[in-house]
Amino acid sequence: MKKIKELLKEASHWVLFTHVHPDADGMGSLLALHLALRERGKTTLPLVEGSPPSFLEFLHGFKDLVTPDRLPRDFPYSESVAVVLDLSEEERVGDLAPVLRRIPRRIVLDHHAQTGSPLPGEHYSDPTAPATALLVWRLLRELNWSMSPAVAENLYTGLYSDTGGFRFENTGEEAFVAAAEMVRCGARPSWVGEHLLENYPPVRFELLRRVLERREFLAGGRGVVSFLALEDFEELGGSPAEAEDLATFLRSMRGVEVSALVKELKPGEVGVSLRSRGSIDVARLAASEGGGGHRRAAGFRKRDLSLFEVLHRVKSKIEALLEE
Repeated sequence: MKKIKELLKEASHWVLFTHVHPDADGMGSLLALHLALRERGKTTLPLVEGSPPSFLEFLHGFKDLVTPDRLPRDFPYSESVAVVLDLSEEERVGDLAPVLRRIPRRIVLDHHAQTGSPLPGEHYSDPTAPATALLVWRLLRELNWSMSPAVAENLYTGLYSDTGGFRFENTGEEAFVAAAEMVRCGARPSWVGEHLLENYPPVRFELLRRVLERREFLAGGRGVVSFLALEDFEELGGSPAEAEDLATFLRSMRGVEVSALVKELKPGEVGVSLRSRGSIDVARLAASEGGGGHRRAAGFRKRDLSLFEVLHRVKSKIEALLEE
């Protein structure tokens, strides 16, 4: 922590990364740190691998996000510090990995259990923390940096999202203390809740309809699996981001202990989102396929198998998991 604090105080140029297909925690944490650094006179470059997810466009600083095709050539990458948020393995940076390799000094902030080879750099990891946003909040407090309303609201968004609205089992006292401070600094709970939960584009409901039509129950209803192909996104005019967290919706059915949504992300790449409840550990399943995550929410990607090959593999794995 000491080295990280020194870098945050001293370095003037920063490049910020989060994982592919970013969620509210990854994006909220990245943009909160981006604004906090900029408010202190630092130059920052907040990166996102593909098109920024439209459902998060309410986040402060969203329009500052830079995609790989817009990378500035004259930015002093070799003299900068990289901050990698909400992941710790290089493969989860996606197409931005070559940019990350150009930056010699790195800070990694993550609350996931380590599953692959960790990125080199200064790590601040806590798998017991419910969100990476909480790690950023801790850092700001350690530095005695005040939180502007915009920074506080971005962090509140990440914390609210990754705790499932403060209902997941990893939500402890510290999460409520942090949320209270964020609100005191200007975060608006009702505004964040409305934009996260009542602001979905119509295409999301069309995707959900297809997910429900294709759902297949396993092990007498204890498991449920569905899928979305590239053709679905193309026909409906949507993207995989619009299907974010539909695996959690599948898990909400009574009697379901494990749910999975298999999505074709782009030609030759398939993503799998896993959710569970009770004693089922889907992080172990994800790790066996080169992925990772949490006990109740995890995932992995495959580039060497077709959509239906991955679907068959996932069904077999879930059935075996439920038989244990």
